Amino acid sequence: MDHRGHTIVTLDEHHDASGHHVSLRGRLDVHTVPDLRMVLHRIVDDGSDDLLLDLAECEIGDATGFGVIVECQRRARRGARTFCIVDADDRTHRLLRRARMSHLVGSVGSPVSAVTSAAG
Repeated sequence: MDHRGHTIVTLDEHHDASGHHVSLRGRLDVHTVPDLRMVLHRIVDDGSDDLLLDLAECEIGDATGFGVIVECQRRARRGARTFCIVDADDRTHRLLRRARMSHLVGSVGSPVSAVTSAAG
């Protein structure tokens, strides 16, 4: 936790044959998103391979937290980059279903090209 009592979001990234993996840990909310947003923009804008977002250890705390995921997906789509959420908790799955974005959830072994075409 930081000095204001808010949790800190950590980001790990690595590349392999399936793409650029980004793992988030922590709570995404109005307090943690601003700095994370800049880092995610850089990652999306600077790459061209498949972007695989792992949210297994991440909690969507509010609309701002969910919005940064939506924003990341839209930015990737504008850059003709495949975007896929490879793991998420049940609550995030429900949020994505309600937002009609469940097509973004896949796995590393799934055909991510289908995710790109469904996102258009």
